[in-house]
Amino acid sequence: MSSQNQKYGLAKNESITKTDHMTQPLNEGQSIFYFQNQGGGGVGLGLLLGPLGVAANMKMIENVTMGDVEKIKGKITLNPEAELQQAASSTNFPLQPSGAQSDIKVTPFAFISKTNETTVHVSSVILFEGQDEQKKWARRYQYQLPGMYTLDELSAFSEAKTSELQIASIAAYKALLTYIAGEKDEAIAQEPKITYNSLYISPRFDFEMMGSLVMEKEGRVWIRTVSGVIAVDPSDIKYQVAKN
Repeated sequence: MSSQNQKYGLAKNESITKTDHMTQPLNEGQSIFYFQNQGGGGVGLGLLLGPLGVAANMKMIENVTMGDVEKIKGKITLNPEAELQQAASSTNFPLQPSGAQSDIKVTPFAFISKTNETTVHVSSVILFEGQDEQKKWARRYQYQLPGMYTLDELSAFSEAKTSELQIASIAAYKALLTYIAGEKDEAIAQEPKITYNSLYISPRFDFEMMGSLVMEKEGRVWIRTVSGVIAVDPSDIKYQVAKN
């Protein structure tokens, strides 16, 4: 992944356009997505009623998701591609507006997730996709932006609040690109294993997960999970180094 030896081009990763009862796009360009899993009857409903219970659970969640989307769709004016390009320019990251077939494909997007029944967080995300010989690979990097909001607050964002969010997104992308440019396999192998709980990472279900600690830097706890590297506000994660 060394940025000195690779070429990177902006692209649209098809995987992010796949929607379901929990995930929906918030803009026509499909660069801002909303996720929520509140409103279902929980695991017990599926166990109690079998396939019918699972279907009912999904429908209840979908109803909440679509109601939320109706409130904020088109109201968030982030531009992840432009913000990532600005961050790349200021960090000398070799990102091109579009790439050749052999280049690593880079897809930025904004991710708005509901942490509980009333609170949502905004994150800046980058997906990298490449191919070594015949094998495709993908990596995901996510940075939690400052602040928490209600849906009503997001739907009524002022120009000043929107500007603050855009600036925060650029800063997040700068932090991610700076880390990515120096990421080494040897350092990854040395990361201490941890167990952690985070409703920001796993909304609604508070259970212990496993990962590794990348670093703590500038007000964020960086961890490596099964889905990628995530920089989390310390107030939204509890972790401990795993015992050998």
